[in-house]
Amino acid sequence: MKYSKLLSLFFIVMFYSANAQNASDEIFMTNGETIAVKVLRVEPNTITYSYIGEDLENVVKKEAVHKITFKSGREQLFSQSTTGRQSISPDFEFPTMKSNEGAVLPFEFVFDGTEAPEEGFEAQEYYYHNLMRKPERNTITYQDVDVTLKRLREAGITKANDLRNYEMTEIAKIVGAGVLVTGKITVDYRSTTSSSSGSSTTKVDTKKKKVKTYSSGSSRSMDEFDTKVLFKIYDKDGNKIVDVNRVPFMATTRDNYITALNYLMKRTPYYQK
Repeated sequence: MKYSKLLSLFFIVMFYSANAQNASDEIFMTNGETIAVKVLRVEPNTITYSYIGEDLENVVKKEAVHKITFKSGREQLFSQSTTGRQSISPDFEFPTMKSNEGAVLPFEFVFDGTEAPEEGFEAQEYYYHNLMRKPERNTITYQDVDVTLKRLREAGITKANDLRNYEMTEIAKIVGAGVLVTGKITVDYRSTTSSSSGSSTTKVDTKKKKVKTYSSGSSRSMDEFDTKVLFKIYDKDGNKIVDVNRVPFMATTRDNYITALNYLMKRTPYYQK
């Protein structure tokens, strides 16, 4: 009896061991088809795989794939994350990856609940040019901001919100930089304060025995805003190096976010005081 149980247990172990060795990745296509394969590479626009027992490499576009279930059990979704993105041109040439180079991406900018992409580009340029004021303090080199924008446009990314449709690993490949600086700036109108000042001058006319008083005054108003800066830095593998929120003190102007960016820049791992 004991021998029979041990024999049964042996065959069960062998069965599951054989299944584990033969386990494969599964690609679930958007048309409902499922294929058992070995996934070789997942790239920004394509997935390269080979059928079990074959060495021939096959390529499928990501837009045709719903998800991959790897033999480890991990799942990776694609159809949801790619919705709304513009396909990268097949002529797009991915630049050489420079792991120790930084790229400043456009910042998302929301003013009173409305997207303001042009101001996001201004924030991007400000941060980059502020870095370049004292380049000797940077512990890494930075890609010229015009080069970054050009590569993003060629890939179909025309504003900061488009970045949401891509993994940071993909963005790193598109711009060819291993350190990615980005974030979101939110500015909301708070109130308008007014102040006034005045003066008076008195003149005496001794001949006519009259006294006249002249008054002058001025007033001014100032808009005040609530500003919040969400600041992030990623590496080429999509890991967050920095993820902080900053609320500038005394945010009395619309562009007061620059004080927060300046503060945050000096406290990154890539800047030495």
